[in-house]
Amino acid sequence: MRATRHCQRGLIGLVVLLIALAIVAWLAMSALKGYGVAGKPAAPVPGAPPTDVRERARAVEQTVIERSRETARQVEQAEKP
Repeated sequence: MRATRHCQRGLIGLVVLLIALAIVAWLAMSALKGYGVAGKPAAPVPGAPPTDVRERARAVEQTVIERSRETARQVEQAEKP
């Protein structure tokens, strides 16, 4: 009878350990999805910069173009008497 209880405690411990491992794996997967490493990334926050490198480069390019136009406009206005 004593040997049976010892085996059951080992089996219960193993089941608890497997459940804990499954919970940690689930949390890790959701974290990786949030960072965009695994699976579908989380929805971007409105107003946040784009995550794709090409989209960020286009956004920087548009910003540079807009600021250069504004600077040219300011220079033209400053040159007028």
